[in-house]
Amino acid sequence: MPLTALRPTFEIHLPLERDEVDRRIRLILKQDFWKPISSSFERYTELHVPKDEVRYWSPNLSLLVDHDSGSGTRIYARFAPRQDVWTFVWVIYMALTFTAFFAMIYVYAVSLMKQSTWMSVVPILAIAGIALLHIASRIGQRLSSDQMVTLRDHCDQLLEQVREMSDDTNAKRID
Repeated sequence: MPLTALRPTFEIHLPLERDEVDRRIRLILKQDFWKPISSSFERYTELHVPKDEVRYWSPNLSLLVDHDSGSGTRIYARFAPRQDVWTFVWVIYMALTFTAFFAMIYVYAVSLMKQSTWMSVVPILAIAGIALLHIASRIGQRLSSDQMVTLRDHCDQLLEQVREMSDDTNAKRID
């Protein structure tokens, strides 16, 4: 798993059926340890940093349970910023991208009329803003790398518990 990716991703394969993996995850996440640091929806689970440790760039780890091409289950895992941070970053990316694009069109149209405009600096500033936002994202990711390691450890712990559940009797004991 390269931690240098903007949203590091990895896959885990389990020799169990998808529905069984999903059922086991749901049962395990009902335990007191998991309740404050997880949320689960149909075939989708998120592992969170505890609320008292959340920083602006704190990540979440999402797990999507899916069929494997062979037999068994493939779990797609992806680190990402919290939804509010991720949305904010992408709104800024899109605003800067649209600004750069339309400013370039305007500057090009003005240059075809053999005129000049102060707007020619806007695309450069917008592209510089995109680069700065990207650099800030990388710095934030590095600052939260300890939390990414913790979330990965929680993921490994969760999946180890999924593997250890052998049958319905073990599942019933967890409740």
